[in-house]
Amino acid sequence: MYADRVVNCIGACQSPMLTIDGEMKVLNKGQIMQVMTDDPALAETVRSWAGKNGHVIEEEHVVSGVTTLIMRKGIAAEAK
Repeated sequence: MYADRVVNCIGACQSPMLTIDGEMKVLNKGQIMQVMTDDPALAETVRSWAGKNGHVIEEEHVVSGVTTLIMRKGIAAEAK
């Protein structure tokens, strides 16, 4: 799937949620962001954050310890 923004949090990634949130804010409703991480805790945090902010995780893949999340910016996030 094509992503409008890609956030690579593999390895050392300072303030990953600030980066992810900032990148999502520049997207328009319905656009796609891809997040890659090798930290299972960060993957869980992103899943929770997406749900709370109205974003939809459309795909999730784990290959060789790297989780890739494909998220669509949701309508609820526009209102905030």
